[in-house]
Amino acid sequence: MPYLSWMEGDQPFRHAVAEDPCVLGRDPGACALAQPALGTVSPVHAAISRAGNGWQVKDLGSAHGTSLNGLPVDQALGRPLRDGDVLVLGAWRLSFTAGFPGLDGTTFVERVGDLFDELRAHPERTYLPELRQLYAATERLLGEVDSDALERTMLEECLRLVAGDRGFCVRRQEPDAWHSIHQLGAVREGTGPAQVVLDYVAREHTAILSNHPGADPRFEEAGPQELGRGPLLCAALAGEDGMAGVIYLERESGERPFSRLDLATLQAYARRGSLVLRQARLGRALNEADLQRGQALATERLESFRQLAGTLKHEINNPLTVISMQVEMLQRKYPEEARLAKIGEMADRIKVLLQGLQQMRETPTEGYADGSSILKLE
Repeated sequence: MPYLSWMEGDQPFRHAVAEDPCVLGRDPGACALAQPALGTVSPVHAAISRAGNGWQVKDLGSAHGTSLNGLPVDQALGRPLRDGDVLVLGAWRLSFTAGFPGLDGTTFVERVGDLFDELRAHPERTYLPELRQLYAATERLLGEVDSDALERTMLEECLRLVAGDRGFCVRRQEPDAWHSIHQLGAVREGTGPAQVVLDYVAREHTAILSNHPGADPRFEEAGPQELGRGPLLCAALAGEDGMAGVIYLERESGERPFSRLDLATLQAYARRGSLVLRQARLGRALNEADLQRGQALATERLESFRQLAGTLKHEINNPLTVISMQVEMLQRKYPEEARLAKIGEMADRIKVLLQGLQQMRETPTEGYADGSSILKLE
């Protein structure tokens, strides 16, 4: 949700742009956001409205005009709005942000830019150690293959990257439940991620930084016990169909605050970690599917084999019974004939083998040096 922010003396004010259009001016009855005390603002001065996937501002025929980043806004065409743009309506100066604004630059921040955009904002520094650390953290993540181990490794590396005191890897469970699967660092008994923060990250689809959570307007509904802690950072972990979880990091109260660069680093690493995690889960799912297909094929083959064994037993038992009866008769007539006893033994062995075929629970084979194999019955 976009916001308009402005200062009145030392007091910051914010307005969530939930209206479409959001009319700005001096008349409270006609405007969603009004400044009745500013004479240079027309009763109905300008309007902010959706334009495709973004927002735009148009002047509504005001007396003193509307400017965007120092350029006049056309009454008919308007101008597109981007994160960080500055609007001026007469003597009223407002900032437009795509998410909740960090008016002081560090205390309450979300949706910071790409990591390299943040680095370019400080050309006096090379940030080589930080980039080397980020690269090494990504390499360690790629070395894991199990998804559960990946999530723990990701949390360890996130704590190291931004020098956090404690951290949590939290999975999202529908409809709005959360489950902490890993926790590392100085985690005190009975403490964990504040659900109001997790809900905000899920609802607004953003990473956030809050150096004074107890005074953060985004979490006013939370009690002091839930947010009476030190600075925090949160970044979402993306899944196949949306947000799968959150990396939640904290520092002790009184420690140095987190910076925009910390948040940008965490965002960058969480995005890469989400990709690696999804690949690992996909690989595991494919392996499990292959295993299930193999098991199903083995079961099907065994069942076919049992049916074949039943047919063989029926077809072989009939002539085998005749042979056995004839051997018994001949043995009574010629008891000294050793070959008849051998024939009887072989007939009994055939009966045992046929019985074993039907009772098999697997199909073991025995291989030979030439690469062939036969069914092993004993």
